[in-house]
Amino acid sequence: MGGPRDREAAEFRLLVSPAVSERTSRPVTLVVLQTTKSFSTFRYALAVDDRREGGALRLRVLGLKTPSLDLPATGPAEFRKEYDDLSGDVTFVVEGMDGSRSSLDAHITPDRVTITAPVTGRPLEVDVPSRNRS
Repeated sequence: MGGPRDREAAEFRLLVSPAVSERTSRPVTLVVLQTTKSFSTFRYALAVDDRREGGALRLRVLGLKTPSLDLPATGPAEFRKEYDDLSGDVTFVVEGMDGSRSSLDAHITPDRVTITAPVTGRPLEVDVPSRNRS
């Protein structure tokens, strides 16, 4: 408990990807934050306070929300949102409920997300597609 191994485990996974909005057909950046832990009873929604602060997108995890569907499902808890104003150099800051933070620098264009600096702070799994949007 509280040993070095505990600090190495990532609690969250961040996916950042170019996408096209189904609603507007315009380019957006899809940001998905998931727990690395899967739940066997429900697929919970991750309650997140997301804020733009200058060149940063801060994702503060508030907790879990029960799913809106009554059907049981398994998997990680997830927050998913499309942003139409993320471009250029962006710092992603993920703050857990315990106050621990991870940050990651990326460069965003309508077709590509490129990691420009490694994760600092608490470990964070990062998934950025290697190919351009089709």
